[in-house]
Amino acid sequence: MITPPAVIEWAEAQKRQKFTWLEDHGPRSKRPRPETETENKLRDIAMLDAVIAICEAGAAARAGGGQV
Repeated sequence: MITPPAVIEWAEAQKRQKFTWLEDHGPRSKRPRPETETENKLRDIAMLDAVIAICEAGAAARAGGGQV
């Protein structure tokens, strides 16, 4: 089974990759890509933040004896 800490670790790594891409190819870079690609990366980061929040909330609920 995949554990919440493993999912959080994966999501954080994915976010780092997205931020690196934005630094290298975002609108303010020397080699900008189409705006839609930047929008997709920003949406991905928001989704990964949501995944992390869900995992953290689930872990907190389990630690408190509540239901997930």
